[in-house]
Amino acid sequence: MKLRKILSAFAVSAVLTVTALPMSAFAAADGGFTSDEINSSSLKPTLSVSKINISAEEAKASPVQTINISIKGADTKYSSTGFHVYLDSKLSLVKTAKGGAAAKGSAISELSSETYSKGNCVFLATAGKPKMGADGVMWSIQVKLPDNVSDGDTFPIKLAYEKGKVTEDVFIDDPTDKNSQLMQAWIFTKGMEDGYIKIGSAEKTISLGDANCSGSVDISDAVLIMQYVANPDKYGLSGTDKNHMTEAGLTNSDVSGGNDGVTSKDALAIQKYTLKIISELPEK
Repeated sequence: MKLRKILSAFAVSAVLTVTALPMSAFAAADGGFTSDEINSSSLKPTLSVSKINISAEEAKASPVQTINISIKGADTKYSSTGFHVYLDSKLSLVKTAKGGAAAKGSAISELSSETYSKGNCVFLATAGKPKMGADGVMWSIQVKLPDNVSDGDTFPIKLAYEKGKVTEDVFIDDPTDKNSQLMQAWIFTKGMEDGYIKIGSAEKTISLGDANCSGSVDISDAVLIMQYVANPDKYGLSGTDKNHMTEAGLTNSDVSGGNDGVTSKDALAIQKYTLKIISELPEK
């Protein structure tokens, strides 16, 4: 089997010059394993993108939205990663203060990283010592919605595996270990969940505990609830902070106290859930 290699010195500019092709064109996403072998993997993580539902009014009031890319089920099982994110062509990428395409999340805080963008494509890469990658938010990308958003608009954000002439996307810890290879094959063939920004209240969904609408529930949701409670001027529904609470997030946040509104008890319940002290939300 051909072993994958992390992009040397983050030489990703070559990758970004590759024309986007249908996923079927990248057969190496399976790593040479059969479907049965991939299904037998002991590690089946999910790499997901935020699914954001907001009204047209919210979109116009807060046109810059944060898209989180999260990993679940791979805690301490990866270090070298590199994959592509495609933004809807109507979305504008907002660079970080240092000019990067994305900000690091807590899941990859112990890893070195690089980001590159070209057009509507963002490439994200990490490297480091084995077992240093964690579950949670890997990356946060800020995008600006168009000025003329209206109810019914949908802006998809898609994850993609790609292989160029000299580079190849990766998500692995030990490239010589079969379990690690199978995990990578699982992610690139079965474990990617695309995201979106949908405009219109009719499309809103409830994901209990997901206060920041990142697509996953983690300690950052508890932090946002505490900020919302302590400083509503900054983190309330009309707060001045770009990551303030949204209507959808507020609905998701009421997970304790029997529908008594969002309080610090909800933040505590989410902490218990992330620490596996309780097994489900809402807290009984």
